[in-house]
Amino acid sequence: MRSRHPLVLSLLVVLGIWLSVGLLVWRDRADSLRATGLLTESLTRVVSERVDGALHGVDLVLQEVTARHLGQGGRDRAALTSFMRTRSVAFFELRNLYIIDADGIVRTSTLDSLLGVDLSRRPYFQDMKAGNGRDRMVVTGPIPSAATGRIGVLAARPIIGRLGTFEGVVVAVLNPGFFNESLSGVMSPDVDRSVIANAAGDVLARLPEMEFDAGKSIRSGPLFTQHLPKSRSGTFIAESTFDGKPRLASYQALDRYPVVVSIGVTVEAALRRWTFSAIVVSVGGVMFTLLVLVIAVLLDRRNRAERRASAALAASEERYRLLVEGQKDIIHRYLPDTTLVAFNKAYAAFFDTDGDALIGKKWLDFVPKEEHAEITEALASMTAKSPTREDRRRVLRPGKPDCWIEWRTTAQFDGQGNLAGYQTIGRDVTDAFLAQQATAEREELYSQIFHRNPAVKLLVDPTTGLIVDANESAAMFYGYPVDTLKGMRITEINTLSPDQVKVEMEAVARQERLFLRFKHRLASGTIRDVEVYSSPFHVGGRAYLSSIVVDVTERNRFEAELASKSQELVRSNADLEQFAYVASHDLRQPLRMVASYVTLLSRSLAGSLTADQEDFIGFAVAGVKRMDALILGVLDYSRVGRGNESREMVDLGEAATDAAANLGLDQPDGEARIEIHGPLPAIMGVKVELVRLFQNLLGNAVKYRHPDRPPRLSVGCRRDGGDWVVWVQDNGIGIDPQYFDRIFMMFQRLHGETEYEGTGIGLSICQKIVRTHGGRLWVESVEGGGEGGGEGSRFLMAFPAVDGVPGLRELVDFS
Repeated sequence: MRSRHPLVLSLLVVLGIWLSVGLLVWRDRADSLRATGLLTESLTRVVSERVDGALHGVDLVLQEVTARHLGQGGRDRAALTSFMRTRSVAFFELRNLYIIDADGIVRTSTLDSLLGVDLSRRPYFQDMKAGNGRDRMVVTGPIPSAATGRIGVLAARPIIGRLGTFEGVVVAVLNPGFFNESLSGVMSPDVDRSVIANAAGDVLARLPEMEFDAGKSIRSGPLFTQHLPKSRSGTFIAESTFDGKPRLASYQALDRYPVVVSIGVTVEAALRRWTFSAIVVSVGGVMFTLLVLVIAVLLDRRNRAERRASAALAASEERYRLLVEGQKDIIHRYLPDTTLVAFNKAYAAFFDTDGDALIGKKWLDFVPKEEHAEITEALASMTAKSPTREDRRRVLRPGKPDCWIEWRTTAQFDGQGNLAGYQTIGRDVTDAFLAQQATAEREELYSQIFHRNPAVKLLVDPTTGLIVDANESAAMFYGYPVDTLKGMRITEINTLSPDQVKVEMEAVARQERLFLRFKHRLASGTIRDVEVYSSPFHVGGRAYLSSIVVDVTERNRFEAELASKSQELVRSNADLEQFAYVASHDLRQPLRMVASYVTLLSRSLAGSLTADQEDFIGFAVAGVKRMDALILGVLDYSRVGRGNESREMVDLGEAATDAAANLGLDQPDGEARIEIHGPLPAIMGVKVELVRLFQNLLGNAVKYRHPDRPPRLSVGCRRDGGDWVVWVQDNGIGIDPQYFDRIFMMFQRLHGETEYEGTGIGLSICQKIVRTHGGRLWVESVEGGGEGGGEGSRFLMAFPAVDGVPGLRELVDFS
């Protein structure tokens, strides 16, 4: 029994040793694969961040080109081409930039040979036109250029107009060598395969070097069929699509762009050390005596492997540092409490701080305190399942202008899922933000001008007659909801035939007609007369008509009524002229006969008439003469302002001078004196009537003189707003204010016939002359005027001033 115990014990010891060795070998295999996985994950992350940053720069260029293209409306292509060339020179990744219109024709390009090329059959153009690429940048597989035949990778964005319409595609041709260069920095003896592909599985770059061919794709490989559908990043072991060898590969799908990066190592290379160790352990197992030594060797090799893994990781970190140091993006790493542990030169330069002084500081201290809670909450919300967060914030820096930074933060977790820290990449997007803000302001301005305008507004496509847009005022006027109006054609509301409407719209589009009159049908069936003020404009190569619709139904009705009344007035004026003719001829003839025969009767009975009989005959003759004077006065009144006299610029100073001469007031030996204070203005009128106006006013001033003093008259003017006020002033007997209105009425006399002769029509004629010249006449007076100023009577006339025409008459003194 004692002899068997050592055997059993030996067997047990050997069995225990083999079990321990087996577990150690299995663990060593898992450790080798895990270390290799950590290496490939780190390298994949480095390449992904670099590719993502470069593509983001390309994306911003495409967005800038799109904004300038939309802002210029495609008009100044030379300026746009110059801008595109400037931007492409600044990016190594860009080979060429061009813009395809909505029909698939290249309209603008930094490569002249591409202009006019038809790319409408290219799959990426057809997909974007169908809406599959809306609001995202698309990266194609390597395809030959339509102009040069060179292989290139395309990054493209759709051009969406302000009205949501597809207006074309802006395309950047990327150098395939850029992707190869991104991979070259991670290739090493341990890494033998690296791939960059787009979302469709088309290979964009692969190292070791390969030849591109049209159908190369890894879409059917395990990466796209098994792993990407489950997770956007990870590590797996599968047979390679390229050479069929089992590989341990890490992959990372970019969050912002349809690109996948994968870096792999063959399982054979990953387990090369482990295979050797396993063989050694197996041989050592046979040689029990070397068991301890073999275990020691294995432990030693294990330590060396860990050191190599650490060295590889350190080398990866160093390569990462070299990659990010030259980046213009603001890159920094920090602990969960925001203590900085690494950053690039761009970060230190952004905050204008010495780099060494930043180590160990919390970057949260650089942020205003009111933003701390929001940032801390955002960092805390990131988990292992959702480790990435993007946001845009305004950064305030003392002494420098504010800027807008787009931040992309990635939370980093260790193997146990514990938060290790964060990495944040920031890019200055101030120009893009301001451009977006300007676009938003223009859209708001359009909304204010169009949609919130009380006028009825329609936006019409002249080619199809479709109502593209309508405001709320249009909906209220036509009785249709805005959405319904926007689906209708203009021929559905216009009573003209479609062909006639098309002819009118074509005339407007050619700017031959900008004002139209139509009849429009409302939703209720009511027909309304409208005036349409329409003007053409173009957006994104498409023509539109902007129309303002004015309902003139009531105005037309009023105009028709006014025309009818005008015709009635013309007829009435004709009757008045006929009456005036009768008054001047038929009525005066009997009066002349009566006066003649009464005079003959007086002569034939001379010497036989008593004094009373002679007085009676005198009264009869005087009455006939007075009646004749009244008829002549009425005739003069009716002739004023008939409208058949030609109008001209009349100097009121000359009119007043002529009137004074007609009355004999210019005689140096006369008793009456008149002063014309000038210059008097010139107005548009009939000179004969204006001379009669002054003649009546000056004649009345002389007629109603004060018995105790000789007549003194003056004519002057002043400017009162938009009128010239001209007056005729005397020192006569004056007028009681209670009669100011009465004196301008026909046949109204304030004195008996024996006191002052006259018909009582003169001032009525003056009133009518002033009114036919667009003015007004009134009087200021104190009855029983004296020598002081402001007494007697002052007749004032207000005439509309003619801009740019001064008074022409200088001071005239007839004294």
